[in-house]
Amino acid sequence: MITWLKREVKLPIEEFAQIEESLGICFPRDYVDWIQKHRRPESGHAHILIDDEPYHFDELYDLEEIIDEVEALFEGNEELKETGLIVPIGFDSALNPYSFYYGQSRENPIIIWFSSDDALSEIFNGTKLNLKQVRIVRQSFTKFINDLYVRTDY
Repeated sequence: MITWLKREVKLPIEEFAQIEESLGICFPRDYVDWIQKHRRPESGHAHILIDDEPYHFDELYDLEEIIDEVEALFEGNEELKETGLIVPIGFDSALNPYSFYYGQSRENPIIIWFSSDDALSEIFNGTKLNLKQVRIVRQSFTKFINDLYVRTDY
């Protein structure tokens, strides 16, 4: 179980609404509820199992960083937003993103991980994710948070 540092003041819902409007998405309710109250893991040793392999998790992006992360990711590849929108929400120690992936719908995203070394064009295979490059982490934010653990075997 991961211990999370709590926010001193709950984030206003309007901050989420501005980002949602700008990106044309709806954040999952569980994400909004969580981020309003929590900042980051207390320990830097958080991991999550993906396909039975431990992946490091460092922390979540601050809300004000998310739009910049999306713009940087799609820079020069704006047309790929039509294939599916990737919204980075966190990262590991190598700055590989944990992201919401919105397919054709802009609601109910899954959480994915991919290497920051991969070109965005490698992430997509036609109109869907290239599962040779992308790892599906979890189907919901709550499952993602609940499955994080502190790795002690190294």
